[in-house]
Amino acid sequence: MEPVRLRVSYRSPTSLLQAFTRSVGKGGVSLPSKKPLERGTRFIFELVAPDVVEPVEVTGEVVEVRAAANGEYVLGIRYLPGRSRRGLDAVLSRLFELHRDEQVRRYPRVPVHLRAQENSGLVTVWSVRDLSRGGAGVELEAGDLPSLAQMGSPVLLEIWLDSGSILLHGEVVWMTAGSGRPRTPPALGVSFGRLLPDTLLALDRVLVLDGFPAGPWKAELRFGLHAVERMP
Repeated sequence: MEPVRLRVSYRSPTSLLQAFTRSVGKGGVSLPSKKPLERGTRFIFELVAPDVVEPVEVTGEVVEVRAAANGEYVLGIRYLPGRSRRGLDAVLSRLFELHRDEQVRRYPRVPVHLRAQENSGLVTVWSVRDLSRGGAGVELEAGDLPSLAQMGSPVLLEIWLDSGSILLHGEVVWMTAGSGRPRTPPALGVSFGRLLPDTLLALDRVLVLDGFPAGPWKAELRFGLHAVERMP
C-alpha cells in the first residue's frame, strides 16, 4: 500500500524548523481524519518553505485510531527513523545563510523545542526553544521562574543523544517574567562557558539536528549549586 503524502507549507525556513523539532521531538503527532485508517498505514509529511529547494520529509505510521465526538477520528502517528536528510540539510543551510546578515548574534540559532526538566526540589518543566554554539534560550512551560534562576546563576543543560548525554555549562545572562496580554511565558537566556573540544563536536552535531534518539527528546536543566556539582 502506497503511503499517504501530506504537503505542509511554512512561511520561512525558521518556522519550518520550529514545527519540525516541536513535532519530531515529541516522537509523533495526532491528526484528524474523516475515516478510520488501518493501524500500520504509512504517512510521508513533506514540509516546504520559500527558498528551500528540497522538502523536509518525515515518515510516520498510524499506531492508534480513536473516535472523536464530531463523528470523525483521531489518528495517533508515530514517527519512524531512517528519513532522508536531504531536505533537512537544505533548510538548515538556508538558515545558516540567513544568519550571515545578522549583526547582533555571533552564532546562528537553531530552533529545537527540547523539553527539559529541572529537579532541584520541585519538578519544573522548561522548553529549550533554541540552541547555538554560544548559548540557549529557554521558556518555562508553566508557573513562575524558580528562585535559583537568577542573573549570573550557573546553569547546566544536559541533552540526551543516541550516544549518551552532552553537558553544556554556562550562566544566565537575561531573564523575563513573561506577560499576560499577549501571553508570553517566563524565559531566560543562557550563555555557554568555555566548552571542551569533544563537547563542541557533540554540540555541532546537535545543531544540525543529528544524533537525537527516537522521540521524545529529553534534557535536564540545573541552576546554582545543583548545576555546579554536575559541571565537567
